[in-house]
Amino acid sequence: MHYKVNGLLIKTENAAKPISQQSQWVLQWISSLPRSSVVLDFGCGKFRYTIPLSKRVASVFAVDSIFQIERTQIINEKKCTLTEYALKYLPNVTVCDVMHKDWQRPKYDYVLCSNVLSTIPSKQKRSQTLKSLLPLLKGDGNILICTQYRNSYFNSYKDNPKANRYLDGWVISSSRGVSFYGIIGPEELRHVCITAGFNVTECYSKGESAYVVANP
Repeated sequence: MHYKVNGLLIKTENAAKPISQQSQWVLQWISSLPRSSVVLDFGCGKFRYTIPLSKRVASVFAVDSIFQIERTQIINEKKCTLTEYALKYLPNVTVCDVMHKDWQRPKYDYVLCSNVLSTIPSKQKRSQTLKSLLPLLKGDGNILICTQYRNSYFNSYKDNPKANRYLDGWVISSSRGVSFYGIIGPEELRHVCITAGFNVTECYSKGESAYVVANP
């Protein structure tokens, strides 16, 4: 998704991480999911978790912006688009444009929302994003939401002339364009989830990231 901040165009795809930067804690969560599950990977990025999800569960809906879906990039060492990669290697994955409604029709057993909220430079938009996911869960479904809130790069931003404080994070200019990284810790993450209407069952931190498990 794209956002305007102080005249700058924030492109959330600039913050997408490759499959080589997976969190072991998210992978552990994925490994615990029932094989028959239907899962939504909201903000799938470069398929960092879509690929391990596809190996574990029955069906995955991978959702991101149309730009992220259609651009040619490196996906798991292959130069292609997300759609091309899924068609060739992931038969149980459906790639969806976030602006279309197809992915909003199913009810999901589980939803993964990894490092999405941190890239949104608006607290209102973060809340709206979570609220849009709430009715997509089955009654006994669960969502895992995670944000990175500690990183050595965050400390270096203080002395970086291309980094400027905004909201709870930083707007950073680089050769790839402009990115935003919000610093959302466990308690802040719990609060935004509760505000969006979720029932938080777990809230914890592991390494440099915050995690919330919640249900409707």
